[in-house]
Amino acid sequence: GAGEQFSSGFVGANPNSKIPALIDHDGPKSNSIAIMESGAIMLYLAEKYQRFIPHDARERCECLQWLFWQVGGQGPMTGNFGHFKVYAPDHEVEARDYGVARYGMEVQRLCS
Repeated sequence: GAGEQFSSGFVGANPNSKIPALIDHDGPKSNSIAIMESGAIMLYLAEKYQRFIPHDARERCECLQWLFWQVGGQGPMTGNFGHFKVYAPDHEVEARDYGVARYGMEVQRLCS
């Protein structure tokens, strides 16, 4: 429900109180492990199940580059653009317009 990411149980899984987080009760050596951040979760699951990431070094490198591009560029920039476009207060016109222009241009660059 709303605000659950601030509960002590969720903070135990992700001290940053952000979604997503994962607790794998069948982690390494059959111990539980808490994992935060989408890229870390994706990499953990891909390695655990030996799927989705190529074994060939060149192909693995290319795959990981795209994963890091998404978590370090495309994800944050589209999130920032969406925030300014949808949630910026109406009375903060200059700030809203700056954010929409700044992050809009970056999203166009990343996705073209």
